[in-house]
Amino acid sequence: MAKIIILGSDGYIGRALIDYLEERGYEVFGCDNGMRDDLVSRIGGKSITPVSRHEKTEDLDITNYYQLKKFIENINPDAIVHLAEQPSAPFSMRNAQSAAMTQQNNIVGTLNVLWAIREVNPKIHLVKLGTAGEYPDWLYQNKKVPESARIKVKHQNKDWEIPLPRYAGSWYHFSKLHDSYNCDYASRIWGLKITDINQSPVWGWREGTRLDIDEYFGTVVNRFAAQAVSDQPLTIYGKGGQTRGFIHIENSLEAIRLIIEHDTFKGYRIINQMTEVMSINELAMQFKRIMNCKIQHIENPRAEMEQHKIDYEHKKLEDFGLKVIKMKDKLPEFIKVVERYKDNIKTELFAPKTKWK
Repeated sequence: MAKIIILGSDGYIGRALIDYLEERGYEVFGCDNGMRDDLVSRIGGKSITPVSRHEKTEDLDITNYYQLKKFIENINPDAIVHLAEQPSAPFSMRNAQSAAMTQQNNIVGTLNVLWAIREVNPKIHLVKLGTAGEYPDWLYQNKKVPESARIKVKHQNKDWEIPLPRYAGSWYHFSKLHDSYNCDYASRIWGLKITDINQSPVWGWREGTRLDIDEYFGTVVNRFAAQAVSDQPLTIYGKGGQTRGFIHIENSLEAIRLIIEHDTFKGYRIINQMTEVMSINELAMQFKRIMNCKIQHIENPRAEMEQHKIDYEHKKLEDFGLKVIKMKDKLPEFIKVVERYKDNIKTELFAPKTKWK
């Protein structure tokens, strides 16, 4: 069975993924520098669920190139799943230090991964977690974003495929956008095999992994669940017409496995990782039908359109065999998990404190 390295194996997805792959017979190695837990602590938060570190996780910061290269050399994996990035758009907008740290960690870390693969073994398949946020609401509203995310052009009598026009809506999203261009370029000049996952917000929980519910690191579904079980209103930013893609954590893990297993391609490919698309208002109604909770619209702290529709083509994963989990089928079960850890919820962490403008 294949050997897999997970960079960022203590994070929300990484901790769940290391168990998920091992359960299916993969030989898995993880590394993490403890950044996620440290950043959550900085804003006064803590995972509401118990978190256990996997025994095969090493302390390693991927911005240290020589340590990273040695780690990859010692294992020589078949694939590297890169999850070792600061994952929060709101945190990146918090202050100058948070913005700089986000871009330095994410962009420099990814460049280090690309160079290490080139020097250790260019045949290693890099599975890089990107974001659907590279396709902003104002640029693609009322349009379907094609999964190839590329356009064909002719240059110097040659046919080229280049990335679709992109932009971003936070310092975090710009770091991911630069990652995508760097991955595309590294694939062109070095022939690296790279899958860039345009991921939408992940929700849900798996035994052993963390569950954050604050404004910075609690993705909207997880935050709504914590608000609902705490008898707090679901706080919708602005009009609530913002459209988002969503994916359950089990589907996120399954998607990464399927991407690893379906690797008979060359170069750089993009896969959209989501299973359903809905507005924030529609999401809130999913909770209201179950919990009959209150809904409150508050001033939007973000710089975004509050009423738009965007859709993403996402056929590849289902073609690979993804068994889609719908929110309506798993949300009641997830709410029960959050209720179990209700006493650990700090309700003062719900209100947004960072203004993006």
